[in-house]
Amino acid sequence: MKITVANIEKEYPKITAKLPEKLGKEEFENIVNKQLKYYNKSEGITKYIDTFIEKLNDVLAKEQPKKKGTLPKNIDSLKAYLEEGQELFYQHINNNSGDIELERKVRVKSLSPDLTLKSVGKPDMIIKYSFLKNVAKFDKDGFSYGVGHDTTFRFLWNTKVAEKTKKKAPKSASKKTSTEKKQAKRKPNEVDLMPLEVKIIRRYINFHNKKVTERQVSLLYKTIQKAATEKTIRKTSKYADEIQKIGNDLAKTYKEMDGICTFIVPESMYSKLKEIVDGYGITPAIALIKRFINLYGNITVDKAKRLLTSIENAKKNGKVTTSDKAYDKINQVQKHLEDYLESDKLIVTQIQLRGLEGLASLGK
Repeated sequence: MKITVANIEKEYPKITAKLPEKLGKEEFENIVNKQLKYYNKSEGITKYIDTFIEKLNDVLAKEQPKKKGTLPKNIDSLKAYLEEGQELFYQHINNNSGDIELERKVRVKSLSPDLTLKSVGKPDMIIKYSFLKNVAKFDKDGFSYGVGHDTTFRFLWNTKVAEKTKKKAPKSASKKTSTEKKQAKRKPNEVDLMPLEVKIIRRYINFHNKKVTERQVSLLYKTIQKAATEKTIRKTSKYADEIQKIGNDLAKTYKEMDGICTFIVPESMYSKLKEIVDGYGITPAIALIKRFINLYGNITVDKAKRLLTSIENAKKNGKVTTSDKAYDKINQVQKHLEDYLESDKLIVTQIQLRGLEGLASLGK
């Protein structure tokens, strides 16, 4: 049971754990006999007693074993199970290889408003309960959640279980030899900046089978008109014919609309347009740089770890190679993230940031 001001007189004598001298019986008796009656009357005494109780609960959380049969099965039971000061074992698992890429002991620093975990020499790891509620999976050994397709974060109740997991992990890795590394699928057309025609085609086919408003149809049609006026899309453009057909269909649909309609892309157009859109993708290196720029000013430890993992995996599976013109910038971004995770400070000069934005064609 957690010690409080209300129950300290009753619960303290039941403690069997070995306590440090500052939390010992003599200090307890001093508080109960001389100071407790002035609680809430003297700011100094209130603070002193609160500190004593907080440190006492920290010690008890570390010393007292958990009851068997009470392991968490959901977020609510996780909150009840965890205590401040409790030690967990954290693992960072690569889903592609099965390798444990990182592991260390973490301690529960705080349970409110979110779960905050502390590791020696590392920034705090803050995990929102609202996020865990949707993604966390529980078993008898601990809980885990996926980060993208490539990574799983796993938290184990004790180190013995961690050792077992550690021994099992290489089995899945041994299924692939170094010559059998899975190469990432690449898009036929990888570009640093998505062509305006392709953006318009994507917006158009995304209307398919959805309820759309007159305003949505009008806005897309006006985008096509503006592109034609400013000659950003010309008659000689690669997909000029497709854009003209889209414009005609939008104009026809708009005239027939009465507020809202379920938009249907003509069958004769849909498959061809989807094939065009599916054939394009942003160059992986540029996509990673854009993610970094979007993090700037809003970075967290978890976001930095996820992006760093994505960069490392992109290099491993061939999505990013030394032949990429942005390879040096990717290394720069990787160094920024590693420095941030070490120091909890993201230091990027305006010149460096503008250089990354220019390479990623942001604002164009």
